[in-house]
Amino acid sequence: MTKSHILVLGGGEDQLPAYHEARRLGHGVIGVDQRPEALGAAAADLFLCMTTRDPQRIAAMVGHLDVAAVVSPASDAAQESVAELSRLLKTPHQPSPDAVRASVDKGYFHSVLARLGLPTYRHVQSDDPAELRRAAAELPMPVIVKPSDSSGSKGVQVVADPEALPAALDEARRYSFSGQVIVEEMLLGRHLSAEAFLQSARLGTVAVTERTTTGAPRMITTGHTVPAELAPATEIRLRSLIMDVCGELGHVDGPVNFDFVVDEHTEEIRFIEMGARLGGNGMPLLVKHAYGINTYEAALRLALGEDFDLTPRHNKKTALRILTSDTDGVLRAVEGADAVRALPQTAELQIFASPGGKVHRYTQAGHKLGYLLLVADSHAELREARARADALLRFDVEPDPDRAPEIPPATDAAPGPGSDTRLLTEKTP
Repeated sequence: MTKSHILVLGGGEDQLPAYHEARRLGHGVIGVDQRPEALGAAAADLFLCMTTRDPQRIAAMVGHLDVAAVVSPASDAAQESVAELSRLLKTPHQPSPDAVRASVDKGYFHSVLARLGLPTYRHVQSDDPAELRRAAAELPMPVIVKPSDSSGSKGVQVVADPEALPAALDEARRYSFSGQVIVEEMLLGRHLSAEAFLQSARLGTVAVTERTTTGAPRMITTGHTVPAELAPATEIRLRSLIMDVCGELGHVDGPVNFDFVVDEHTEEIRFIEMGARLGGNGMPLLVKHAYGINTYEAALRLALGEDFDLTPRHNKKTALRILTSDTDGVLRAVEGADAVRALPQTAELQIFASPGGKVHRYTQAGHKLGYLLLVADSHAELREARARADALLRFDVEPDPDRAPEIPPATDAAPGPGSDTRLLTEKTP
């Protein structure tokens, strides 16, 4: 009998657990990522080194295999391909088209909120830089500039000076697959996230986290703590709003995550963006350590058309710390990892970078060096453990003296004529 395969779009650190989970469930793994050095290359039975944004070509290359499911954790960019491949390969679970669109088009998500009568804020989206500059002049500074269809904090920048706006728009366009850029009013308040999973149009689980960032100008996520210290009425309201949005989008089963801001005076909730997929930046690991729920398994079983279990096994205060470098260069050594692992609060320490390898300044989520997961009996104990870990763990990076400003084009974009995307690697028995 031919083994069925699970097709995983993306081969980074947030997709890799899906490879291992697929294998644990008894399936072969097909990985797709345009980076030949992606972690998924060594973990897949068949690895396609190509863009994840070409579903027709991917389908043609795997058509001879039994593909039972298609997933792409932590990647908004690949969600349209997941939907199209699910249709082409006739897999059991078909994502909601509106939920996919809201995940990859921030302007459309704003329109959904407005249609529901939920709190919104001023914004403008266009592929015309002149139009964006004119419209942004009507917004109070500072504003936040983003690609409308990218994730991982790529091309995101807070702009407080109107003279800096053209450069920020240009950078955001470089990361936008469609060329669309959105300029939004900057919201003040507490930044939080919700990592949810729906089951038969009901909220099976939701982890509400306090989110920390680098602050302006990049506002890149640096960590999460769960549970967030929210007033009970605010959390009840949040759950209701999540169900309102998912109902409007036809998203009745599966993972969904939201970033939102809570006003510190009125407790009003304003959604910033959403993704109808497992969250990035280690969010499934956070849920596993906080509640004992394996959302990777649940997402795969849903994609396979099987029943899935979201029953919590425990309830622990948990913090996730994203490990980073403040400079480009070569990693010479990692110091203190054993001491951090020996801390009683340490649940898991993952380090993706290896000595001798290139590392990058943390200007986007893809430049992270690892994850640290801590569990404790109180938020105060978590803070103390985080401070001890910060003092112990050190990445010795030799700076790159020739570093130039990084403004690359959109990652995982469709290849141009003559591009070699047909590099395959296949494991032999």
